[in-house]
Amino acid sequence: MTTNVYDANTGSVASDSRWSVPWGNKVVYVDDANFNKIELHKDIAFVFAGNGLKVQEWKNWIRTTPTSAIGMPDCDGMSVCMVHVEENRVMFAERQDIVKDGGFFAGSGSRFAFMCWTDNRNAPKSVETAKRFDPYTGGEVKYLHFSTKDHNLHIHPTAEATIQSVAEAIRTRGHVMNIAADNGANVPFKLTELAANDAEARELQAKLASGALSPEAPCDGMYDQWTDEQKGKLVTALGEAFGWKS
Repeated sequence: MTTNVYDANTGSVASDSRWSVPWGNKVVYVDDANFNKIELHKDIAFVFAGNGLKVQEWKNWIRTTPTSAIGMPDCDGMSVCMVHVEENRVMFAERQDIVKDGGFFAGSGSRFAFMCWTDNRNAPKSVETAKRFDPYTGGEVKYLHFSTKDHNLHIHPTAEATIQSVAEAIRTRGHVMNIAADNGANVPFKLTELAANDAEARELQAKLASGALSPEAPCDGMYDQWTDEQKGKLVTALGEAFGWKS
């Protein structure tokens, strides 16, 4: 899954960089594929989790600087926290697992991150803590500090990573973890090594290559459909962000 954090007290957002594909009692994943869960558009930070293809659709649409809600992607299959950076203000948040004391947490590692955050009020550190306890959270912790604009997001105008490149990274350098094993026994191993002697692993690689499987940053909220009211609130927030009325 994943761990996303927004801390209104310090004005910062943070997320892990692991993308994965569920595979029976295993998970196949890759870290540091440079496909950010944090999308920064001018003064607005969008923090996503959920289906990778859906997140890609939203990234593509946001980057067009839309002038209306026409063409807005579907919301189902994802969670989002939308924050005004200059004002350090939540404009919209849906499918968050924990919202308390100015902290917003989404993903499988949210409980571990929240427990750490209650003591230190440090968003990146809380995600680092979640990595120690949640097998779905991993890789470099990405962050954005609002007051200084300091960040380590991978932002490149001509070589931006896509969900397709993430799928290719999983296929060629991804790891497999048995999440049903007892703690200490779920040691990751390379997918390519398994595929050398396993037909099912080769089939999974083929589905990743063809696009039949999409990497995910799963969260509990991605499995419920959004209501019309929730979608309407998002449209209103987007209208404020992009300067058009909902």
